[in-house]
Amino acid sequence: MAKQFSDFSFCGKRISDLLNIKYISVEYDSDPSKSLGLERDMQKGESTRYRIEPNYFYDTWSAPLEFDLHILKDTCKYQTQTEMEITKSELREITRWLTSSHYPEWIRFSDEDGNLEEWRYKGWFSNVETFVAYGTVYGLKLHFKCTTSFAWTDVITNSCTCTTYKNMLVKNDGDDLNDYSYPTIRIHPTKDEEIFICNESDYTLLENGKISVASDDVFNTIIDKAENYAKLNGYDLEYTGKGAFNIVSICNDTGVQFKLIDNYGCETLCTVFYNTDTKEYKIISGGFMYMKVYKDLDVVIDCKNMTIEDSIGRMVTYDKIGISDIGYMYWLRLMNGNNSIMFHGNCEFTIEHIEARKVGE
Repeated sequence: MAKQFSDFSFCGKRISDLLNIKYISVEYDSDPSKSLGLERDMQKGESTRYRIEPNYFYDTWSAPLEFDLHILKDTCKYQTQTEMEITKSELREITRWLTSSHYPEWIRFSDEDGNLEEWRYKGWFSNVETFVAYGTVYGLKLHFKCTTSFAWTDVITNSCTCTTYKNMLVKNDGDDLNDYSYPTIRIHPTKDEEIFICNESDYTLLENGKISVASDDVFNTIIDKAENYAKLNGYDLEYTGKGAFNIVSICNDTGVQFKLIDNYGCETLCTVFYNTDTKEYKIISGGFMYMKVYKDLDVVIDCKNMTIEDSIGRMVTYDKIGISDIGYMYWLRLMNGNNSIMFHGNCEFTIEHIEARKVGE
């Protein structure tokens, strides 16, 4: 069944704006079904006479959404067959618009009542066909292929201004309940310093507690806490920095990163940090990223594509933000549900993400 709509936008242009000609959606085929695009395959091993049920590993979406848009000129406005004909110049205007993009783009529909739909789709027009009667083109069949099986929301924005520490709740209400959403982070620093972002919903808490120490003693105290934790739990501890002791402080001597190595040689990257507002220290695994920032030099972190750029689009290399090993970089990800994000630094932070919607066409 062709998708019904009153208007749609693609590549910044609406079909209702084309040459002041009014097109309407119709149905040229008789198939009444609507595509949901939810067909999946499961990755699995082999079954044998001794293992009747194979091992299953993960699923993949095997049928991304596809839908047809059937259009012709509005019969209420155009009365004669000559007026209803789609001329070559009109056809050219449509095809040059829909088939010039070389990458997937967003498409957004207004329903038959003229209301803008809550979600949008990402894809491309893979084919444009004509509907011909007696050698004359009266309609077009536009075939759209989506990049995924889902529709998507507009960008959802959460912002806060931080001077020391700040917590912000970010909700991910996507329809993939067991998957993450990887956001874009925009940072506007008001000071030259090191900052951190910690997703308290996405780390493993190894130890925490409150300590009251003078500011000069914070660094030595949290190092003692980390080394005591490693000793009590049978780990070897190895710091991730370089130098005489391989210890490099972060965020004004309030944190340090290290590796815990078990008896089998397996390594776990950990962070110990101290919150000077609450007087609480935490030893955690995962969920923590830090970086150097410079006053008024905005930074954009694309956590999905794992890239960092400044405000004018220049790539920022990891050494420029104080990261010596990309393996130690945590890319913020939002679990389904509420995510408690802690920020540290003198910055304006903005988190942008989109959510999947399993609504079909």
